[in-house]
Amino acid sequence: MRVMTEEETEIAVLRHARRRETFEKEGLTPPDAWELADKLWERDLDIGKKRRLCFECTRYDTKFKTCEKLLDGRGNPQRPPRFTLWRCPMFILKGKS
Repeated sequence: MRVMTEEETEIAVLRHARRRETFEKEGLTPPDAWELADKLWERDLDIGKKRRLCFECTRYDTKFKTCEKLLDGRGNPQRPPRFTLWRCPMFILKGKS
Protein backbone atom coordinates (compact mmCIF):
# COMPACT_ATOMS: atom_id res chain seq x y z
CA MET A 1 0.00 0.00 0.00
CA ARG A 2 1.38 3.40 -0.91
CA VAL A 3 1.68 6.21 1.60
CA MET A 4 -0.69 9.15 1.12
CA THR A 5 0.67 12.68 0.89
CA GLU A 6 -0.35 15.22 3.52
CA GLU A 7 -2.72 16.87 1.04
CA GLU A 8 -4.32 13.52 0.10
CA THR A 9 -4.76 12.72 3.80
CA GLU A 10 -6.48 16.06 4.46
CA ILE A 11 -8.83 15.51 1.52
CA ALA A 12 -9.61 11.96 2.67
CA VAL A 13 -10.36 13.11 6.23
CA LEU A 14 -12.71 15.84 4.96
CA ARG A 15 -14.42 13.33 2.62
CA HIS A 16 -14.85 10.90 5.54
CA ALA A 17 -16.50 13.62 7.66
CA ARG A 18 -18.77 14.72 4.80
CA ARG A 19 -19.82 11.13 4.18
CA ARG A 20 -20.59 10.52 7.87
CA GLU A 21 -22.75 13.64 7.92
CA THR A 22 -24.62 12.53 4.79
CA PHE A 23 -25.17 9.02 6.15
CA GLU A 24 -26.54 10.40 9.43
CA LYS A 25 -28.93 12.67 7.48
CA GLU A 26 -30.02 9.56 5.55
CA GLY A 27 -30.93 7.82 8.81
CA LEU A 28 -27.86 5.92 10.02
CA THR A 29 -26.76 6.13 13.63
CA PRO A 30 -23.40 7.90 14.22
CA PRO A 31 -21.53 4.60 14.83
CA ASP A 32 -23.05 3.03 11.69
CA ALA A 33 -22.28 6.18 9.67
CA TRP A 34 -18.66 6.04 10.87
CA GLU A 35 -18.37 2.35 9.95
CA LEU A 36 -19.77 2.92 6.46
CA ALA A 37 -17.49 5.92 5.89
CA ASP A 38 -14.56 3.70 6.92
CA LYS A 39 -15.62 1.06 4.38
CA LEU A 40 -15.70 3.73 1.66
CA TRP A 41 -12.27 4.99 2.79
CA GLU A 42 -10.90 1.47 2.33
CA ARG A 43 -12.67 1.12 -1.01
CA ASP A 44 -11.17 4.39 -2.22
CA LEU A 45 -7.67 3.22 -1.30
CA ASP A 46 -8.06 0.05 -3.39
CA ILE A 47 -8.52 1.38 -6.91
CA GLY A 48 -9.42 -2.08 -8.26
CA LYS A 49 -12.60 -2.34 -6.20
CA LYS A 50 -15.72 -1.29 -8.08
CA ARG A 51 -18.21 -1.60 -5.23
CA ARG A 52 -20.57 1.36 -4.90
CA LEU A 53 -23.48 2.67 -2.89
CA CYS A 54 -26.71 3.29 -4.77
CA PHE A 55 -26.99 6.91 -3.79
CA GLU A 56 -23.63 7.58 -5.49
CA CYS A 57 -25.39 6.79 -8.79
CA THR A 58 -27.26 9.13 -11.15
CA ARG A 59 -29.98 6.46 -11.54
CA TYR A 60 -30.88 6.59 -7.84
CA ASP A 61 -33.97 8.70 -7.08
CA THR A 62 -33.25 10.38 -3.74
CA LYS A 63 -36.87 11.47 -3.24
CA PHE A 64 -38.38 7.99 -3.57
CA LYS A 65 -35.17 6.08 -2.68
CA THR A 66 -35.55 3.85 -5.73
CA CYS A 67 -33.43 2.91 -8.74
CA GLU A 68 -34.73 3.55 -12.24
CA LYS A 69 -32.89 0.46 -13.56
CA LEU A 70 -33.68 -2.10 -10.83
CA LEU A 71 -37.23 -3.15 -11.65
CA ASP A 72 -39.57 -5.62 -10.04
CA GLY A 73 -41.68 -8.17 -11.96
CA ARG A 74 -44.23 -5.50 -12.92
CA GLY A 75 -41.65 -3.00 -14.19
CA ASN A 76 -41.76 -0.77 -11.11
CA PRO A 77 -38.53 0.70 -9.68
CA GLN A 78 -37.16 -1.21 -6.69
CA ARG A 79 -35.66 0.11 -3.49
CA PRO A 80 -32.05 -1.03 -3.59
CA PRO A 81 -29.99 -1.66 -0.45
CA ARG A 82 -28.98 1.97 0.14
CA PHE A 83 -26.08 1.37 2.51
CA THR A 84 -24.68 -1.82 0.98
CA LEU A 85 -21.55 -1.70 -1.15
CA TRP A 86 -22.11 -3.79 -4.27
CA ARG A 87 -21.19 -4.04 -7.93
CA CYS A 88 -23.93 -2.76 -10.22
CA PRO A 89 -23.44 -3.11 -13.97
CA MET A 90 -25.70 -0.08 -14.55
CA PHE A 91 -23.88 2.27 -12.17
CA ILE A 92 -23.11 5.83 -13.35
CA LEU A 93 -21.30 8.05 -10.86
CA LYS A 94 -23.09 11.31 -10.05
CA GLY A 95 -21.34 14.24 -11.65
CA LYS A 96 -19.99 12.18 -14.58
CA SER A 97 -21.42 12.56 -18.04
